[in-house]
Amino acid sequence: MENEVQNNSKSKASLLMLITIILLLFSNLFFIYKFYTMRKEKVFVQVELKDTENEKAQIEEQLKDMLNQYNTLKTNNSKISAELDQEKNKIKELLEEIKNIKSANAYQINQYKKELGTLREIMRSYIVQIDSLNTRNKLLTEENRKVKTDFQKVVTEKEDLTQKKQELEQKVDIASTLRAINIASIAVNDKAKEVSRAKRASKIRVCFTLSENAIVKPGNRFVYIRIARPNKEILPNAEGEMFTFMGNSILYSAKREIDYQNKDVDMCIYWTNDGSLTEGVYNVDIFCDGKQIGSDTFMLK
Repeated sequence: MENEVQNNSKSKASLLMLITIILLLFSNLFFIYKFYTMRKEKVFVQVELKDTENEKAQIEEQLKDMLNQYNTLKTNNSKISAELDQEKNKIKELLEEIKNIKSANAYQINQYKKELGTLREIMRSYIVQIDSLNTRNKLLTEENRKVKTDFQKVVTEKEDLTQKKQELEQKVDIASTLRAINIASIAVNDKAKEVSRAKRASKIRVCFTLSENAIVKPGNRFVYIRIARPNKEILPNAEGEMFTFMGNSILYSAKREIDYQNKDVDMCIYWTNDGSLTEGVYNVDIFCDGKQIGSDTFMLK
């Protein structure tokens, strides 16, 4: 009986020891599993942190590139230019926010990626707008240049036509102007003989030929002479009358009315000495139809 009790005691002790060994074995296995699990999680966290840091750096670089692209966008549209400045400020603010985060998590990175995508889409829309505006401005500039060129061409053609018209009018005017030729201006005495001394002259005689001109309108017209003293004063007619020349009323020395019929007309005009003749060279100008048609000089002693 006593031996049986001893054997039971030994069996219980052996069972207890076995259970203890099994418990210790499972405990060690648990701790080993826990150790490897924690190590794996730590490695995973380290990799995740490294990945988020890399993604953060990539987002920063993309924001910087986007900012540089905005700086290259040029437009003369003040409204769009102001909007571009606003978008650049948003990028700068987001870039500063990301830089100030010491450790970003996956959620934050995803949020930043979404904001980056939104900003990129906005930038693309502005690029399209500006390209469209620049293309339109280029077309308008080209059209404006063409209009200016065409306008200048028209102006040049008009100036050429005006010049040709003026030249033609001048030619017609010259062609339609009477000419005094074979002019002979002398002083004569009471017997109509030529004298050279001022004190012997009773008249100044200016003879000439109105040349043939088929263009000039025929009919009666006045021919005027102006005789200038050596001091440039005009010898006046007895009545002090004037005639119109180049829009001005000027004094004449003598006049004569003729009937011009487009043929040569020989004629003389006289100025009666009023006692004012002096020594020197006198200038004679002949006028008709408001134009100067000839000139001459003579000298008195």
